Amino acid sequence: MKNEVLRTTLIKELGITELPKNVQDEIIVRLGEIVLKSATLTIFDKLSPADREEFEKISKAGNHKHVQEFLEHTVPDISTIMEEELKKTIESFKKGERLLENSK
Repeated sequence: MKNEVLRTTLIKELGITELPKNVQDEIIVRLGEIVLKSATLTIFDKLSPADREEFEKISKAGNHKHVQEFLEHTVPDISTIMEEELKKTIESFKKGERLLENSK
């Protein structure tokens, strides 16, 4: 339910309600990837060298729950970072800015 509410909010916020569902989904997936990459860079900058090393180990293991728990413990303002990155990405999308140099 939470994801569906977020999806609906994003569709309205992005002004893509008239597009076909598959196109909406593609836009949301791509924006999600951009937000995640951007937030990861911001979070990575906040980690100490030891925490960066631990983060890399945990990430390589592929246990997403463990990664999330580690980040929530190590970066107390992670929710704020994610929200800020989402807002920045939405604003960039609305302005028609190119979000990633390597985007397809």
